[in-house]
Amino acid sequence: MIIHWEGGKDFSIKTKTITAKIGEKTQLGDLQISGPGEYEVGGVQIEVVDGIVEVYAEGICIGHIQKAKILSETELEKLNGIDILLVGVGGGDFTETKTALQSIAQIDPSVVVPMYESNLEEFAKEEGITTEGKDELKISKADLPVEGRQVVVLNACR
Repeated sequence: MIIHWEGGKDFSIKTKTITAKIGEKTQLGDLQISGPGEYEVGGVQIEVVDGIVEVYAEGICIGHIQKAKILSETELEKLNGIDILLVGVGGGDFTETKTALQSIAQIDPSVVVPMYESNLEEFAKEEGITTEGKDELKISKADLPVEGRQVVVLNACR
């Protein structure tokens, strides 16, 4: 699968069968998703609950959280098994870095892709990464780290 950051809160996830768009608007192929629920098209599943979107495709579970927070036990159980976490960091329309880092630690994904407005430096410093981005994340289940966490900074492709 290939993940692009469209800027802001928007991502596109291209699988072998279909493209999903998540963020301000959620779409699975031609299906516009306007509310909570579970949806499936072309072997790709999307579940929308309380501002959290989960995408299941090609053996990978992707979570999209625009506003990270300290999660309750119930929310944490729901997010158990997230492989890739798309999470807002750096304040502004997104979560303050400290809270985002706490959410990331609770969820413990294999891969984190931050979405940000302008302030990625504090997050990068805490995670020990550079802010140099890639244009896309091309990944398969076999590419997921077995141990530890990988942080991938993507360039917005507006």
